[in-house]
Formats: sequence, structure tokens, C-alpha cells
Amino acid sequence: MTKIVSHRGANNFAPENTFAAADLAIEQGADYIELDVRESADGVLYVLHDETLDRTTNGHGPIGHTLARDIDALDAGSWFDTKFAGAVVPRLDAYLEHLRGRAGVYLELKYCDPAKIVALVRDLGMVRDTFYFSFSEEMRRGLIVIAPEFRKMITLNIARSPSLVGAVHHASIIEMSVEQMRQPGVIEASRKAGLEVMVYYGGNDVAVHREIAEAGVDYVNLDRPDLFEPVRRAFRGVAA
Repeated sequence: MTKIVSHRGANNFAPENTFAAADLAIEQGADYIELDVRESADGVLYVLHDETLDRTTNGHGPIGHTLARDIDALDAGSWFDTKFAGAVVPRLDAYLEHLRGRAGVYLELKYCDPAKIVALVRDLGMVRDTFYFSFSEEMRRGLIVIAPEFRKMITLNIARSPSLVGAVHHASIIEMSVEQMRQPGVIEASRKAGLEVMVYYGGNDVAVHREIAEAGVDYVNLDRPDLFEPVRRAFRGVAA
């Protein structure tokens, strides 16, 4: 059965990367919550996508230039809807503790110290419940060196070929677009390489959701768990 990875939580219904978005995604059927990690000026890990605070909070400027005490005082919900006023920018430790035992977590390292993440995840006992990716080669190499046992994902665009995912990138999960999934032999080659397959889809077309479910991939990384869950449930019933 394809597992649902909710991209920044249920971001169509709650402010992305907040506790509310994560909780709603789980209610909608998500098995994993995807999140983004950045670091404050004084070294605290936060769940935030952008380099700056401007888009998703009432703060301004780079998060990396801002002290944790000031980030903690920000409103990360009102920009989305007034009913989310007062939502905080989650500290990563609190966010992981909130999700532990309820959902798996896919961590994308935007820019932070990988060693801090490794120590935190090991301390929480969540190594098996998490997997990791970064567009930064520096971040990826840091994880490979200090946390060889952590599950890692790489995109097909970066890896170029499923055959290079393990040998070159030390990853066990490959992510591809819907268009790449449709290419003859790509999923089969990924399976032969011993990889789990994740498809990213940011749209709302139920027909595409159905196509992904029928492809039998391991994960789907999406914005609408509420749309994929009924498709998955129906497909599971037919398969049974």
C-alpha cells in the first residue's frame, strides 16, 4: 500500500509546517509528515521552509540572522487565516516529539547542522521512523558521514539513474515526478536496484492520484492527503 507523505502537513487547510497542519494531515490519512529544517542565529533548529521569515510569519529577514527568543514570539498562523493566529514556528525537537508514535517524518534539511539533527533523532528513538533529503550536497554528505544508518532519499533528477542511488548517494529511497514515473522501465529499474520509490505530485487531479496508487509505489509526497486517502482505500478494496 502506498504511504502518504504530507508535504509541509495539510498545507491547503492550515498554515504549512505548523502543529495544526501536521495534526490535520494525520486526520486526513497521512502516514508521514514532510518538514523543512533551518537553524536560528543562536543554533536552534526550527521547522520552516523559506530562508526568510517574511512569507509565513509576521517576522522579517533571514531566520539564520534571528535569535530563537524572537522566533518563538512570532505568529506563524495569521498569514493563512485569522483562526490560526498565535500559531508558533515549531522548534524541531517539539515537533518531532509531537509526531512521535503518530506518524513517520520526512526531514528535508534546508540549511542546518546535520549533527544536531542526528543527535536529536537518536535521542528520541526515531531513526526507523524518519528519512532524509537535502538539495544541498553539503548537508547530504554530512548525514552520510555521521549517520550511515539513517534512511536517505535522493531525487532521480540528482541521481540521474536508479543504479547510482545507492552506490553514489548512499540512499535507499528514490523520488521522481509523475512524468518520470510514467517512463517505461524506471520503476522496474528502481526495484532491481533495491530502492523504495516515492512519487511527488503537487496537484489535485484525482485521476493522477489513482494512477500513482495503481503504480504501486511505496510513498507519494503530496499536498492533498484528503484526496489520496479515499483513492488508496478504494484501490486497496479492489486489490483485496
